[in-house]
Amino acid sequence: MQEFKTAKMDGKTKTITIILIIFLIFFPISSFFFQPPKPTISILSIIIMYGGIIVAYGFIPKRIALSEDQILIKNLYGSILIDINNVTEVQAFRNRSLNFRTFGVGGLFGYFGLFNGTDTWYVTNTQKQVKITLNKGKNYMISPENPDEFISSLLKLRDKEAN
Repeated sequence: MQEFKTAKMDGKTKTITIILIIFLIFFPISSFFFQPPKPTISILSIIIMYGGIIVAYGFIPKRIALSEDQILIKNLYGSILIDINNVTEVQAFRNRSLNFRTFGVGGLFGYFGLFNGTDTWYVTNTQKQVKITLNKGKNYMISPENPDEFISSLLKLRDKEAN
């Protein structure tokens, strides 16, 4: 099994993450100083906002790997396995156009979830994205530290499987 490091966050993602963490940590604490005091709301906001940080952190891919017949994307919540035989196209994705987040995390530690309706993203660095298109039209976006090496390895495995 060939392992690939997940790309470090790019500048934009780091900036969004820092701003959101500062807000999500300090806003609930500041609510204790509102007049009149509402401790129940303050405690509930701490639980929700701190929970949001933890949930978003769990989506960061901890492992990206290629085996003879599968692509593995693993985060804290589980593993995503993609059969290499179902991959019709793999390419470095350099499109910086507007992406519509359907459901997921949009900047805190990266971009995870559904984007553009059906694309599933596990992206920590928008400048090192790899788009994996399956034969059923589903797309996965990941960001290995070295996209060209990942693409090259995947294409070799796919071509080997086809022969």
